[in-house]
Amino acid sequence: MSKISQLTDQKNKALADATSLVHRGLKTAEDKQQYERMLAEADGFQEDIDMLNRIDRAMPNLPTPVAVPTTVDEHPEQRRTKLNSAWRSYLKGAVDVRIPEHRDILTSTSGADGGALIPQEFNDFVAQSLKYFAPLTQYVRTRNSTNGRPVKVSRVDDTANGMNLIAEGSTASIAEADPTFSSSTVFLDLFSTGQTRYSNELLQDSEFDLVQFLTNLASSRYGRGLERILTRGLDSSGNATPNNPGMVSLAGVGNTTATLSGGIGFAANIVPLFDSLDTAYLPRAVWQMTSKTRNSLLALEDSTSRPYFVPAPTADGFDMLLGKPIIINQSLDQLNTANGIPILFGSLYEGIELVSSEVRVTNLRERYADVNEGAVIVSTRVGSTGLASGAIKALKLAAS
Repeated sequence: MSKISQLTDQKNKALADATSLVHRGLKTAEDKQQYERMLAEADGFQEDIDMLNRIDRAMPNLPTPVAVPTTVDEHPEQRRTKLNSAWRSYLKGAVDVRIPEHRDILTSTSGADGGALIPQEFNDFVAQSLKYFAPLTQYVRTRNSTNGRPVKVSRVDDTANGMNLIAEGSTASIAEADPTFSSSTVFLDLFSTGQTRYSNELLQDSEFDLVQFLTNLASSRYGRGLERILTRGLDSSGNATPNNPGMVSLAGVGNTTATLSGGIGFAANIVPLFDSLDTAYLPRAVWQMTSKTRNSLLALEDSTSRPYFVPAPTADGFDMLLGKPIIINQSLDQLNTANGIPILFGSLYEGIELVSSEVRVTNLRERYADVNEGAVIVSTRVGSTGLASGAIKALKLAAS
């Protein structure tokens, strides 16, 4: 029932009650007050009706308000079953009308992109997968761009300014000391994890796990790809990305090894690299290296045969070196790479900013319909820029 119809019914009831009261006779002052009150209520309802009619005439295309459905808690297995069924339905090119909870597979709360796409759990899954495939993203300053628009990033450098003495009785004017401001615009590159094809027969016959399916589809590719983009500014095929410079290019050289064959020394290279970083960036500083480089540090010993490097006591903890965590970054160079960068040390939070969009899943239902197959493409947009120029330092290998 519309609001106008509801008000009309209320007005008619007030008039009917007033008419009935008149027929019985207005014998007392109280009867007359009640009669006037009923007429006033009817007039008030009529004013509201007239106002709503004017709004309808002025804006005839307003959508009818839709009641918000109420949600109830359900068991995780029931929810997983619904998500699996909805995902299979989407891959087959249809919406399963037997499942009332279609809200979970919209691309956004507004459904602006239309259609049923992926469950809301997808974003949580991506964040979890990066912990294992691209742990450096936990330390990078990250900005989420829902629309993929360019983002202006501002910087200020005030490291050259401090305090100067003003001698007693001095008449000299105080020198101006302005901070240095700069900015850059971060544009986003479009990346895809590739195309994953599937047969409709297998899709219909298998009762696959939705979370496992999405993990196998994108987590490893997404994590490895993002790690390489942020580290080297390259995609998985080695192509340079226009809007991602890479930490290897942004980092300043803090130390260089004497020879390539001599490898890395603790006192000769690790300590000087640690010392090259400004102490202002030490609170958030982390080490980055490949697992092979980390393993080679295990063999370094001091003059008393004690190891410099002590692995973390827990299986899921980060290894520590000079009190700072080690992040495994497989996109850095190995120790046999001439002029390579095997180790980065510094604060990623102050050194680089990541701008990324939501992960999107595109279903190709018609492209392979002639062979009774479908395909899924996972894509996202990523851009990055350097922040403080001295926040990240690199260990460089010798040329020979």
